Amino acid sequence: MSNEKILAPEGDLLNLLEEIGALAWRKYRVRYPELRVGGRIQVLDQSAHPPSIAFRFERESDSDMQALRQAVESYDGDVAWEMEGRERDGLPGVNWVIRPVRTTEVIELALSANLTPDQYIAKFEPGFGPIAYDDLVGLTTHVRYAFPRLRSRNL
Repeated sequence: MSNEKILAPEGDLLNLLEEIGALAWRKYRVRYPELRVGGRIQVLDQSAHPPSIAFRFERESDSDMQALRQAVESYDGDVAWEMEGRERDGLPGVNWVIRPVRTTEVIELALSANLTPDQYIAKFEPGFGPIAYDDLVGLTTHVRYAFPRLRSRNL
């Protein structure tokens, strides 16, 4: 799959992952999605919902995956980040997600409020999302430096 470069800043990490290896699938939370309402484009501010970056490589390299996980989990920014993989049911490959650790930490609280973790954070910790989006820039730079072959390339 040939993916076009994502222009939104929250997609920069996916652009970098595409440099590490071809992506078979990718998805990310758009901070300011554009919606057509009544024939007009409106920009919606979704900053209160924390960022998440999901992807699957066409072919995974064990050494690249180990370096990527190490980079994500060792990043010392304003937000702690995690990388989690899920095997696809009946299909080859692993779907990976990179997201703030806080998203996992609030699972029980969110369930008790009948919300998803993202909804819970947006409702009860609305300042967290903007901090995480800003920190995503530093995480992306940190990941780039974990891959020597990519260090000289610009984001």
